[in-house]
Order: sequence, then structure tokens, then C-alpha cells
Amino acid sequence: MSVLFLLVGCLPILLLLLQRYNHTKSKRIILPPGPKGNFFTGVKDQISSTPWKTYVQWAEYYKSPIISFWVYNQRIIVLNDHKSVRELLDRRANIYSDRPKSWMFHELCGRGKSVFNISSLDSRHSKYRKLMQHELSGRAIREYHSLLESEADIFVESLTKEPHAIQQHLRRNTAGVIMNVAYGYTVTENHDPFIRVAEQAAKISGWALAPGRWIVDYYPIARFLPSWFPFAGFKRQGEEWRRQLDSLLDLPHKWVKTQMAQGNFAQSFTSRFLKPNGVDFIDAEEEDIVKWAAGGLYAGASDTTVSALTSFILLMALHPDVQRRAQHEIDDFSEPGQEASISELPKMTYLTSIFKEMLRYAPVANMALAHKVIQDDIYQCYRIPKNSTVIANTWAILHDPTLFPEPFQFNPDRFIDKGSDGGSNPDPRGYTFGYGRRSCLQFAEVSILLIMYRVLSRFQVSLPVGADVPQVEFTPGITSHIKPFDVVITPRRR
Repeated sequence: MSVLFLLVGCLPILLLLLQRYNHTKSKRIILPPGPKGNFFTGVKDQISSTPWKTYVQWAEYYKSPIISFWVYNQRIIVLNDHKSVRELLDRRANIYSDRPKSWMFHELCGRGKSVFNISSLDSRHSKYRKLMQHELSGRAIREYHSLLESEADIFVESLTKEPHAIQQHLRRNTAGVIMNVAYGYTVTENHDPFIRVAEQAAKISGWALAPGRWIVDYYPIARFLPSWFPFAGFKRQGEEWRRQLDSLLDLPHKWVKTQMAQGNFAQSFTSRFLKPNGVDFIDAEEEDIVKWAAGGLYAGASDTTVSALTSFILLMALHPDVQRRAQHEIDDFSEPGQEASISELPKMTYLTSIFKEMLRYAPVANMALAHKVIQDDIYQCYRIPKNSTVIANTWAILHDPTLFPEPFQFNPDRFIDKGSDGGSNPDPRGYTFGYGRRSCLQFAEVSILLIMYRVLSRFQVSLPVGADVPQVEFTPGITSHIKPFDVVITPRRR
């Protein structure tokens, strides 16, 4: 038994030696520059809690917008400029649209069918996209206008009663919209059980996808270790999270089916696709696709929308001049006591400019979801090896002074009649929600603009009297926003 333990323990080292040897034996291979790090762990210990800033520092040090390095046995390529992102992730999407496999999340936690982590080579990918594009088309979004407005009314009422509980009200609003869209479920309170279900699933997913945390992600053979093995704590954790995530995904789906069986249900994404002809249920395989797609709707909208709106409220407190100008524009579009319709929101050019600048200044995701290149490729003078993990540094692009002059200044004016040619101050919406076609972007934009409008129309956002102006800092993690600080929200007099 001791010999077995020794072999299992030495196998990752032998595999690492073989991989490094095969990778470096050809002197003709030119890789993007980057730090070397430790032989066994690569640069794992050099990456800070704000990796997007670390990668920019490395790019400046090595004088290359494209950098590469090892994390354990995984080659990482980081793209820090818009040109490489557009060329590789957009124009060469046929070889860069795959996703690197997270063995902890995909296999041990059973999330291999997750909408946003599934490989583009998987047949489910196109089926997910077709369903979500159908549900989030411009025509379909117009059908949700009344839902968005009623949930916005609830948000305003809640914020009036409890102005200190901003985050709770934002999460309630986002959940109220997307749970109705996905499942026809009406959220009735901030502590609704389905909100807790969705938030718990998001937390577990974040833990399981944490880069560099799980040895099995870099040495997949470790997944075959028995659960009782002394170094297999990751496997026991994965099995527990798998049970929880399965339950959390199944719960709202089963609720819809129960409501449909009783004939007491509201039309939703799930109900429409479970009975596309209005009579017969689809087969089990198609139902599984609908279940995962519905779960993806919530996962794609919840944290990103809350993140954007959190940053918006904090930025309004920091920039009262911007707030006043937006309120003047709002007042020109509607009489006191009246609300502008959703269709009028895009006509408010300054409000839309604030939305764009908010996404640029405080991206909801500083690092885009990772891609994997499926064959060797050459870009400029660099070789991108097959199976490398390729990551776009969204924060670096949106703070590039050649694209956005004075990038660390919050300035909505940069988007007033500018950026349509893709030159200086290009539209940040092409970067902040990822790359490629994004059917969810239009829905997210309408939802966010509506709450921005309601906040500015009904409230005044400010710093506490006598408080020092706080330094803007950002939360770490896949989804990011400005770290909260104290603000005062009071009803606005018009």
C-alpha cells in the first residue's frame, strides 16, 4: 500500500517533467513573454487578488500586450489589448471558442452541462444559444416591459422604506425579473427561498471555479483517487457540492412542472419550451437542455446586473455633477408624477452615456471567461500552443489610454456623439459582457437602464455629510463591482 501511495504521489511530478520537456525541446518555438515562476507551481503564488492589474504590470514589464506563463502544468495566455482580442477571440473564433475544462467544477461537481462553461464543440452549445436567443430577442423583450416596470415599482417602494438596504433591494429586483422570465415564479420578499437557492448555487460555483485552488484541475488523474485517500479532500468536497448543486438546479424546474400539472402556472421560458406545441411534453433529453438553459438565464443575469447597479449608485454619490445633469435630462422627458416608458430610455443620451461609462470604468467582469485554443496558432511573432488557456483582460482594454483618454476618470461625456467609428472611446458594450454574440446584452441593458432612470428620477444619492471622499476599490472574483461605502439616499423633490 505504501508503494501505491508513493507512485500516486510522484505521478504528477513525472507528468509535469514530461510536459515541460516536450514543450521546451524545440528552440524554434517563440512564446509570448512572461514570468517563469516556480518549476512546480508556475506563477500561482505571484498572482494577486486583482489579477487584471498584475497582468497589466507584467505586460508593461515585458513590453508585450500578450503575455504567457504557467500555473502548475497549464499554459495561460493573457490578451491585454483590444487588437489581439478582436483578432483571436472574434475573427478566429472557430479555433478559440472552446472552454478549458475545470475538472473540479465540470466533473466532480457535475456542472459539465453549464451554459457558460460548456465547450462550443458540444452539440448542446448551439441548442442553448438557439433557446436563449429566441427568448431574449428584441420582440420577446418588449413582452417583458410590464414585468420590468412592475418590479421597478417594487424596487422604488422598497428603497423609499429602507434606503440603507440597497444591495438587498437590487438582488430582490434582479431575482424578481429573472425568476419570472425563467420559471414564471413571483418573488414576494427579499428573503424569498428561491433567491437563497440561486445565491447559494452562485457561491458554490465561484468556490469550485477558483483558479489555482484545486489540484485536480491541473492533474486530472487525481480524480481517480478514492474519497478516503488522505489527499483527496477535494474529491469529498466535490461530491458534496455536486449533491447541493443538483438539488438547487432541480428545485425551480420541478416547481414549474408541478404548477403545469395542476394547470396553475404563468407562462415562462421553461413552460413554453417544455410544451412547445401547448399539448405534449418534450422528451427527457430535450427537457434536460431546457432545465440547464433556464438555470443559465439566472446565472447570466443575477450577479452582473447587481454588480453594475451597485457601481452606478456609488458613482452617483461620488459625482453629484453627473447626477444633476442626468436628472435634468430626465425631467425634460417626463412631467412631475409621470414616468417615461421603457421605449423612451434609449433616447436619453446622457443616461445612456452614464451606462456606457459605468460599464467601462467599473466592468462587471474584469477578466472574461477563459477560452481554449484547439490547435497551434501563430499571432504576430508569437506561437499560441494548442490547448492553451486564453484569457482576455477586459479591465486592461477598458482602461487603455489609447482607446479611452484619461481612463481612470469617470466621464460620461466621452460617449456623447463619440466612438461610433470604433476609434477613440469605442462602445464598451462590445467588451464588458464577453466576446462573440450575446443575446442577453440587450435584456440586461434594458433592465439596468430602467433602474438607473427610476433611481435618478425619484432619489438623490449622496455621501454622508462631512464624510471623506472614499477611494474607489473593486471586489475580486469572477464578477466585480466597486467596494461598497456609505451613501445616503433621500427622496428627490422636483
